[in-house]
Amino acid sequence: MLPERIQFGEMVLMAGNANPVLAAKIADELGQSLGKALVSRFDDGEIRVDLDAVVRGTDVFIIQPICQSYNPDLAHPSSLAACEERGEDESLCSHQSVNDNLMELLVMIDAARRASAGRITAVVPYTAYAKQEKKKRGHEPITAKLVANLITVAGADRFLTIDLHTPAIEGFFDIPVDHMRMAFLMASHYRAKLAREDAVVVSPDAGGVARATEFRDQLKQGMDHVPDELAIAVKRRTEENQPRVIDMVGEVADRPAIIYDDMIQSGETLIEVVKLLRKRGACEVHAAAVHADLTPGAVGALRSAPLASLALSDTTAAATEVALPGVEIVTCARILAQAIWRIHTQKSIGWIFNTMRDEGALPPVERNGL
Repeated sequence: MLPERIQFGEMVLMAGNANPVLAAKIADELGQSLGKALVSRFDDGEIRVDLDAVVRGTDVFIIQPICQSYNPDLAHPSSLAACEERGEDESLCSHQSVNDNLMELLVMIDAARRASAGRITAVVPYTAYAKQEKKKRGHEPITAKLVANLITVAGADRFLTIDLHTPAIEGFFDIPVDHMRMAFLMASHYRAKLAREDAVVVSPDAGGVARATEFRDQLKQGMDHVPDELAIAVKRRTEENQPRVIDMVGEVADRPAIIYDDMIQSGETLIEVVKLLRKRGACEVHAAAVHADLTPGAVGALRSAPLASLALSDTTAAATEVALPGVEIVTCARILAQAIWRIHTQKSIGWIFNTMRDEGALPPVERNGL
């Protein structure tokens, strides 16, 4: 019965250079090798892609977060010789920006479409350009919609992602979107680490309340007579676009606090909230963030923050490079592998959420001999 539901031929996994470690984990969860693909650069820096695999009629999944990454094996337009000539650090030649990895994704999608793939799913664990999802002032772009258009026009048939900055971005796509969330797995991670009866979950701003509520509900699942409470930081930005936490709603005195957010970039908001929590009497402060798209200086700032622990997902390459005491990685590989398999076999994605909500974890993918 199962093969009859698979409408697009065999499953083919491809990956760009954004997060090869995560791509390998996903492939391992699926018991399948990554398809061979040359994703490199021409001498002038243009993206060069050659899918070294037959994809005609197949179900192609291209794994490529739109994040910063570092790839020392990738030949960049600024060659090592050119770097030496200009006196630049060689690492600059191997840094891939958000734009590099977005363009890799688009070119890979186009290559698969022109090779007659049966269906193309863009697997984008971290979606950049999501912070400008609406116009706050008269002449601003809506970059989240622009990126959605680019991915669709390039030829993607579906979009699979984790924790969009704003859930409404799903509506910017004219193709089906499968929006996974890490709140269940992150909460289960902390259930074994602290006294969850007393713990209070903290949203670092008003926009993250729904996300933090989902995290709190999973953290306290199964407990009787638990106060339905949440602490919320009130934040505004200065004219220089620097975050400033000015107040907090919620009781945190003498209790362990867990800040839950979708991303860490500079770490400034997180550190401001940590300081305020300590000032308000929290006995210890933990933090969890899904995406670690760290900017220069963020690691140093996080090192000085009075955090008892910091949990990150591996949606970005930067997360696995944060070598700090107390940092723990909660992998998203299995949730993405399960989503890929269920998309491929035309099964319910809702099963993933129900299982994580009930069990706090996901079982391995069962391929039933396929």
